Amino acid sequence: MPLKALLIDDEENNLNILQFMLQNDCEGVEVAGMAKNAQQARNWLQHNNADVVFLDINMPGENGFQFLSSLTSQDFKVVFVTAYNEYALQAIKASAVDYILKPVNIDELQKAVEKVKRLLNSPVAAEQNQQLLKHLLQTVNKKVPPQKIALPQLGSINFIEIDDIVSLQADSNYSIIHMKDMQKLVISKTLKDFEELLDENQFVRIHKSYIINLKYIKEYSTTDGGIVKMADGNQWSISRRQLEFFLEKMKVASLMFGK
Repeated sequence: MPLKALLIDDEENNLNILQFMLQNDCEGVEVAGMAKNAQQARNWLQHNNADVVFLDINMPGENGFQFLSSLTSQDFKVVFVTAYNEYALQAIKASAVDYILKPVNIDELQKAVEKVKRLLNSPVAAEQNQQLLKHLLQTVNKKVPPQKIALPQLGSINFIEIDDIVSLQADSNYSIIHMKDMQKLVISKTLKDFEELLDENQFVRIHKSYIINLKYIKEYSTTDGGIVKMADGNQWSISRRQLEFFLEKMKVASLMFGK
């Protein structure tokens, strides 16, 4: 059985392009419906079923988040399709929910389709996805930057306070997150992924292998070009190319630093 897809976007040209790509470049997908606004989509869902909804965020009147919040039940997977929007994208990344950026790249679209297929075949993964989406809607409804980050792991999801992260350490294609309670979490994302997500005024990349939370710096030493000692006892080197950037951030973060 092919995946039944509902496409929601206020621009007809975007709908037509996405429809063409799904039908011609993504195996096992049937575009069952298209809607140009939230109300049209709700009307369609009253009489039809979808396995996956490709949802634009920035729509006039009622945006994609508001549309999802308005539904009394939701038994489909969601893939957000969005242009760069710093706040919306930050919330989506913090909630680990699927998204693809406009203009839509065929490789990213195919990956999203394959992930939806895996979710449909795994009750555990599907339940995780629902939790992640719920977390996203809670975040955007509060209208504040994400306070928690969702970190899916085997069979579970860790929702951790961003403010409790002391530092992040690169380990090949993984990242080790060092928490203030001394807990370590190994996550299958790169430091680059976290660098794009975390607040640059609080989290600073000091080295290709380290991102630190300025809040937890205990000591800065000029030894060996620069070393920071963190509140949890870890010590990280500062690369030469990042040293000036780090010092500028510290001047802002510390009342007396640099005076």
